[in-house]
Amino acid sequence: MANKIFFPPGGVKTFSDNLVGLQITDGGGLTQGNFQFTTAIYEKSNRKFDTGIFSQAYTLENLKIDDIQQAKRIIEKNFKVYPNFDISEITSFCLYGSLSKRISTSAIKIINNFPAAIEVFSRQQSGLFYGNTAENIVYNSKNDETTFNMNSSLFRNPFDVDFSKNAKRNIEVKPYPISPIRALTPNFESYALYFEDLQTEYKFTDFTPTLNMSGGNVTVTVMGNPFSGASATTSTLIIKPNTTITQQLFDENFDEVEDFLINRTTYPKYTSTFKYPDYDADGKYTMYIKNLTWPLNRVWNIDISGGKFSEYLNDLQFIAEKLDEYKTNLISRFLITGSIKEFDTSDQKIEKVLQIYSRSFDEVKKFIDSLAYMNSVNYQVGNDIPSQLLTNLASTLGINTDISPITNEGFLDSVFNTKPKQIFTGQAQSQTPTELNYQYYRNLILNAAYMFKSKGTRKSLEYIMRFVGAPEALLEFNEVIYIADTKINVNKFDQQYARISGGTQYVEQPTFDPNNTFSIQGVTYTGYTTSGFISPVNNSSVDYGIDSDGYPSSPQATETDFFQKGAGWFEKSPQHRSPEVADPSNSSFNPSNPFLVTALKPFTFGQEYMDKFRQFPNMGVGYTLTKVSDNQKSWAVTDTGIRRDGANTNGVNYKVNDDKLVINSKNIELYTNMGQGITYDIWDMSVKYNYPIPNSGMTAPYPYPGNVDWTYINPKPNEKTFFEFAQDFYNNFINVRNRQTIFDGKTGGYPTLQSIFWRYLESEQTVGIPSNKYTYQKMIDYTLGIGDYWQRLLEQVVPGTTLWLTGQKMENTIFHRQKFVWRRQRGCEFIPVVCIPCKYNGQPFAYDCIDQTLNCTLQGEPSQMLQLLLGDLLSYSGYSQSQCDLNSIVSDWYVDCRLDNNVLVQEQFYTGYGLGDVPTQTQVLDAIDLKLETLYQHGLNYYFAGNTLVVSNSTCYDDFTNSTLSLNIGINIEINCN
Repeated sequence: MANKIFFPPGGVKTFSDNLVGLQITDGGGLTQGNFQFTTAIYEKSNRKFDTGIFSQAYTLENLKIDDIQQAKRIIEKNFKVYPNFDISEITSFCLYGSLSKRISTSAIKIINNFPAAIEVFSRQQSGLFYGNTAENIVYNSKNDETTFNMNSSLFRNPFDVDFSKNAKRNIEVKPYPISPIRALTPNFESYALYFEDLQTEYKFTDFTPTLNMSGGNVTVTVMGNPFSGASATTSTLIIKPNTTITQQLFDENFDEVEDFLINRTTYPKYTSTFKYPDYDADGKYTMYIKNLTWPLNRVWNIDISGGKFSEYLNDLQFIAEKLDEYKTNLISRFLITGSIKEFDTSDQKIEKVLQIYSRSFDEVKKFIDSLAYMNSVNYQVGNDIPSQLLTNLASTLGINTDISPITNEGFLDSVFNTKPKQIFTGQAQSQTPTELNYQYYRNLILNAAYMFKSKGTRKSLEYIMRFVGAPEALLEFNEVIYIADTKINVNKFDQQYARISGGTQYVEQPTFDPNNTFSIQGVTYTGYTTSGFISPVNNSSVDYGIDSDGYPSSPQATETDFFQKGAGWFEKSPQHRSPEVADPSNSSFNPSNPFLVTALKPFTFGQEYMDKFRQFPNMGVGYTLTKVSDNQKSWAVTDTGIRRDGANTNGVNYKVNDDKLVINSKNIELYTNMGQGITYDIWDMSVKYNYPIPNSGMTAPYPYPGNVDWTYINPKPNEKTFFEFAQDFYNNFINVRNRQTIFDGKTGGYPTLQSIFWRYLESEQTVGIPSNKYTYQKMIDYTLGIGDYWQRLLEQVVPGTTLWLTGQKMENTIFHRQKFVWRRQRGCEFIPVVCIPCKYNGQPFAYDCIDQTLNCTLQGEPSQMLQLLLGDLLSYSGYSQSQCDLNSIVSDWYVDCRLDNNVLVQEQFYTGYGLGDVPTQTQVLDAIDLKLETLYQHGLNYYFAGNTLVVSNSTCYDDFTNSTLSLNIGINIEINCN
């Protein structure tokens, strides 16, 4: 029998007793006999990349989808891969079956499912009843909601939209299927209020129905303030499903034939085009083309009962029967022997069976036909690849599909929402955001060949900017070069290089010298001395960008130093990043827990390479480089002096003395520049209409020969391209007599330039010439509205080595050039300064200015002003406040400035609703400050000192003696009194 030996717990004679050390422990701690401790620094990388904007989490609730079935219908209709049928040809969908029976069925379905409206008119058709279309209107400014009553006796409701208490049940018991949305009461959140132009919708938030459909009042609450404070209105009002629901009903309820009959992309809308055969007057069988338009019943509803509707149905039936005789109804007319139909029953059971089979054949045929077009892409949607597959095709062609021009739309809005105001004439309906997105990829795919063929050229970038809708006037596109000031003295360079050619250099640096002190006006200062040290140098002669004559040349490229070294992009991303460097401010060198944090170097856009020209390494010489835009970059060596394009259409205009001083670069700048857009529009308007800058030169009130400063302002816009005009025209507007005169008390611009901008904005009112009236806010909204997706699209055709600055460029126009605020100096005033006393005998200035200054302290509360004026108005009219509805007050507030009897400024700045709705005192002061901007045209300057308005003469002449300047706050009041 084997003996078992047991050992006490411990390391000796146990399995691998050295596994956990030699058990050296004294008073506890680690068993460290077999372990070796080392110190390590671990690198930690901190990165911040822009990953874009994440959408919110989607649920059925925030998608505003009521149930799963509705979600399935939306996906079935809009997101499943479905052929793009060309609905312009009805025989593509009805060939085997009878067209007359198909159209008859479709017309009934359209009538039962059309998104019907209730139209409210103040006078009924008989003319016997007249009343308010909405009354007892109350606006809740806190919730931004308006509640009002509507008399159902004024409703025009041809589709019997049910607004009664039992609306849902009434619709359900109809003897024929009808759209459930016509039960307004349970579906009121799907409805909205419109005026007759159908431009702005005010969605329902609450609805109180009538007891029945025979009469009574309904109470409606909508979002917004549609009636602008009025208590009642007689305007024509429209109650219909809101824009999203309307589009959803059109998309989900109708098939291709019904879409053909109520085609909303035609003008006028609901127009269908038929090609049918018939005999002409000479008895010849001729193919006719006829347009039929489903007539409207007033504003929104289609006509379903009038004489025009009967005529429309008769025309439809006539054309359908002609087509059934010639082309359609193939099975019953052509593919079935007549003997079968001869024994048909009186109720045509055989014919009905044939039509059922025919309809099935037609449904299959349209999909078979669509297969022939699956590899086609057209500008016009129809008979081409399904829209849902456009992104797949674009991705196959190498186009990045992770970007889209549609970014700020909700889910249902992007699928169903359209703009009520049409952009293009000839179309009765604008496209939804999803349709616009599909069109974006269509255009990309159709023009992919040109884009790839021209990749890396200026033409490809200009094409894409036109493609995304950026006007040429808004686009600032510059290719960059650098010009060295002069060549370097080679002897001087050789002398400095000789000092470091041995591999070291002596570096001197200044230090304080405590033994060298001196005093200036009682203050003791310490002098400087120099000290130095030896520093290693690893540069050779080929590392310097200089040739044997002293001109710039390319230094030797290495792995660490190369042409245009230095990354750059409008955002940091994993694809666009600069090299890593240590970040000592966020690193820790604590011996117990050291770690090193790295960060990405800031973008330099190639300036690390250019810096080697500006300052030669370890030397005191270098070139002074000037950044210049050269959008031509193709010159003969002898093209020196002023370089410019022959027609100056690309903005090239710079001077170079020697072509060898030009340093090429891979930098470009591509912006949407709002300031340039405004300047272009003013130039374009001056060229077309000779206004606001006439080609003959400026006259009064601008400086002109014979006036104060004898300046002749004539930039001649008709004789210059835009680039020539923009580069130097403003120089003619600035002169020494007015450049130090400002009118706003702030950092203002030059008065003559600013007045051009105001003439441009007010041209239609003053001289009857229309203008686009581009303001900074309009241009900011437009450039931001384009978004940044175009930058990511451009990236796909820009070479990877190109460094480019891009984005929205926000800058002042030339007409609002910033300038320094100069303190006004008069001949009879001196500014005290600390200086050495001196004496001067004689007149200090050639002439003295006449000081004509008026101080006006603005006092009074706007609410008191309104109360006082209201009391005077009612007293004068013979009323008391108890006889009037104070909530009906509408007050228009004006800034009114007059010189003697001449009105200088009279402009509205505020509208109040009710007695308590008045502007604040700050709003009044801001309005005065804004509306008085044109005073400089009358020779006056102004600024605010607290609540005191200071107005002064802008010239040195006696222009306003015996004149009276008055400033008023005008209030125009409307009020309803009994």
